[in-house]
Amino acid sequence: MLSTVHGQVIENPYDSNGWSILNVANTTKILYVSNAGDDDTGVVYSNTAGEIGSDPILPVGPINPFLTIAAAASQVSNGEAVWILLKRGDVFFESLVSKSGNSFVRPMVYASYGSGNQPPLLKTGPAAGINGCCHDTKHLWLIGLSFYAHTRNPDDTADYINADGTSGFNFYTGDNYTIDNILIEGCTFSFYQGNVIQGSGFLKNIRLRRNVLRNNYSTISHSQGLYTNNITGGILLDENIFDHNGWHIQSYSTNGKENGQATIFNHHTYFSHVQDVTFRGNAFHRPSSIGNKWTATEPGSTADITIENNFYNDCEVAISMGGNDETASHRFKNISFSDNVITSSGLSQPTNRTLAWNISINDWDNGVVNKNLIIHQTHPPINNGEGISFKGENRDLMVSENIFYNLENTVAFRMNNLNGNTNVSITNNELTQELLGSGLMVHMVDADYTSLMSNNAYALQDNSANNFNITGTNYSLDDWIGGVGEVGATNTVTSVYSDPNRSFDRYVVEVLDLEDRNEYYQKLDRMNYLNWNVEYTATAINDWIRSGFLGTISSNDNQVNSSLIKMFPNPGTGMIRIKSPTEGNYQIYNVEGKIILFGKLYWFSEIDLTNELTGLYVIKFYDQSSNLIETIKYLKR
Repeated sequence: MLSTVHGQVIENPYDSNGWSILNVANTTKILYVSNAGDDDTGVVYSNTAGEIGSDPILPVGPINPFLTIAAAASQVSNGEAVWILLKRGDVFFESLVSKSGNSFVRPMVYASYGSGNQPPLLKTGPAAGINGCCHDTKHLWLIGLSFYAHTRNPDDTADYINADGTSGFNFYTGDNYTIDNILIEGCTFSFYQGNVIQGSGFLKNIRLRRNVLRNNYSTISHSQGLYTNNITGGILLDENIFDHNGWHIQSYSTNGKENGQATIFNHHTYFSHVQDVTFRGNAFHRPSSIGNKWTATEPGSTADITIENNFYNDCEVAISMGGNDETASHRFKNISFSDNVITSSGLSQPTNRTLAWNISINDWDNGVVNKNLIIHQTHPPINNGEGISFKGENRDLMVSENIFYNLENTVAFRMNNLNGNTNVSITNNELTQELLGSGLMVHMVDADYTSLMSNNAYALQDNSANNFNITGTNYSLDDWIGGVGEVGATNTVTSVYSDPNRSFDRYVVEVLDLEDRNEYYQKLDRMNYLNWNVEYTATAINDWIRSGFLGTISSNDNQVNSSLIKMFPNPGTGMIRIKSPTEGNYQIYNVEGKIILFGKLYWFSEIDLTNELTGLYVIKFYDQSSNLIETIKYLKR
């Protein structure tokens, strides 16, 4: 099924196991490469050759493969629809050659062939796995290959030489050049300095799906699992697994890089000045510092970002969208961070910092942070924890239905100097944590809580403890609800969740039948296209953990049900922004049940109720077949 992300990234059809379908009718040439091949006798086959049969992955007759990838690639011109297939189980001591295919449905493909149960392994040493630099690179797909910088792994006593190296994949385009329709799927990249997609040209339609990116490190520079810059035409990260990127060993000197030490500048993903980005179903384990780092310097220069159903485990910071150059306001536009699970923050402490910052918001313009779990952060010695922190100038921002549970020395909501913000709403969240150490529910400095917070539910055993602080003055929960005055706040001593102590550690033992999380990380070394196990992915982990939080402590009737439709800000002053998974229609009812407005529903829509009376409205959303998608209550202030 063809679909779009923000109308930009185009997805090709997938088979029943979730892998991209390769149609032999869409290629004109097929070349095979094998350790048993011969560059002098290798044959370029047509897609109808008798030896090939109906499935080039399993040729029916004897074939004549090339010995080297370079020789096979030399038979290919840019703009051809060609498949180069590497023998499964074979080891190649060379890199791929970057070529462009013909069109979106007729790409240049590197994949594998044969009945073996191990993917082709490219041992590239200090060289890149593939280097697409400084020119057009279009319609290129890499599927089911393993890339290994074997001379950079200090634990590989047979092959290790030194830390000299470069990127696993490097796609760079200069002025007036284009990178378009790049698919990297089911590949593994291990022990490179990083992976890079950037350039001053036009970059669009880039997809990374079900890859494992692990153990990137550098001794001379910054190192990321994936670095991107200036992607303005869309990038999708779908069901990838990132683990232990940006470091080889724990830091022993302040921001030192010697021997691959962890530093505060190294992260799983570092995205700068990007447009139309979707992260869905990715797992981020044990980065040097941040799971997802985002930067921008101009208003809206990073925009249209959807981050949904990802799993963040053992990050110093899960997501940081802000920081760096803070001179411009509203740098991040149209942001949705929803249905993610963040757990065990700050556990490994690669940089030796005892902090756990989960979500950092700074200079957002039109955003929603909705239905995320921030949980199980009880390992010592965390002494600087933040659930969600707010800085800068934010507007049209809704933070709703997030659950905070079992956090140590953590301020659930930290807000600094937010009086200049517009339409920021923190509502219907559930703060059920047992606050340990010096934790706080809310810490505000020069922020107007009366316009920010409403209808949040708190569960504390000791209502008289000073768990709230406003510009240096402490308040108890009773004070907060009765005297300080958060509208609609509730106090519930105990939660009614079904099994809130479900954790990643329990998942690996009870579901995966492993000894502990360390065995899980070891298993990731063997995850690949041919043995992909969805139980090791974010979606399965999140589903299991989230099912432990069925039920709620909130009894408010003004909750936003946004599992499908994203609507923000709510409450608001009448200008509503809608993000929908489909096109259709909407109808708006007043408290008397009369339709006051109706219209067309798009992927992104705006509804203007600024001229209507304050109060409660009901909005019903329908798909194009008039089926009801969702009903959401909207409070106009």
